[in-house]
Amino acid sequence: MIHNPQMECMDRESMRKLQSERLIKTVKTCYEKVPFYKKKMDRMGVKPEDIRSIDDIHKLPFTTKHDLRDEYPFGLQAVPQSEIRRIHASSGTTGKPVVDTYTENDLKMWAEGVARVMAVGDVGPGDIVQVSYGYGLFTGGLGAHDGAALRGAVQLPTSAGNSEKQVMLMKDFGSTALCCTPSYALHLAEVIENHPDIKVEDLKLRVGFFGAEPWTWGIRRELEKKLHIKAIDIYGLTEMCGPGVGGECQYQNGTHIAEDLFYPEIINPETLEPVAPGEQGELVFTSLCKEAYSPLPHT
Repeated sequence: MIHNPQMECMDRESMRKLQSERLIKTVKTCYEKVPFYKKKMDRMGVKPEDIRSIDDIHKLPFTTKHDLRDEYPFGLQAVPQSEIRRIHASSGTTGKPVVDTYTENDLKMWAEGVARVMAVGDVGPGDIVQVSYGYGLFTGGLGAHDGAALRGAVQLPTSAGNSEKQVMLMKDFGSTALCCTPSYALHLAEVIENHPDIKVEDLKLRVGFFGAEPWTWGIRRELEKKLHIKAIDIYGLTEMCGPGVGGECQYQNGTHIAEDLFYPEIINPETLEPVAPGEQGELVFTSLCKEAYSPLPHT
């Protein structure tokens, strides 16, 4: 199932036109509203008018994680605080956390990205989506929550932990979809295996959306076997919005990026130039339509 055929099935020429329009607007906003980006672009001799299409993206400066931390907490924000509706942040285990702020439109865009991935699992009205990602500054819980809402599904905000109760609610409420890290899903499968009164056959689960950590095909096969579900990978990062930057389709053979929202590039980390198709490099994203916090090419 496709959530948004107009965007997800757009032809390549129309997509590049839309990407160009959104990039031009984003660069102009960053230059005029965020002193950090104006200084960086001026240093490189780049002006907003130099960006005429998505093909000009290579002219823009890169933003590193060090930059994001140096501008903590709101140095990269492009709108006044009165327009902010939510704040999220990374764990900050290696220093200051990376902060992401959201306008009302940003939250809608984020939910749109997550909803597209959930549509792959045919999630919709009547489904109960058990969100076992952590709720809080971490983007997983509320990201999955809002995506499920946009699909018209029931949101069951169990958050992480209290696994015995999670399994009880999964059975009693009839959860049909599960959102959590793959490692926590494996733990829940183990709890079910060892539960004296609940068997996996008692559950209505049919699909899981797993992310926020690396996982292998072996883990996927184990999850699908133990929970009797289809295991879908959902991809995201705090710097862009959280989960919903991309995800798998029903063929489970790689991530589809929401290209109307985020522009991906593969860059040679030494030369900072795009690599040829099939070559290895570093994945770089540019947010095309975020309003509050719009990192230009981010490494």
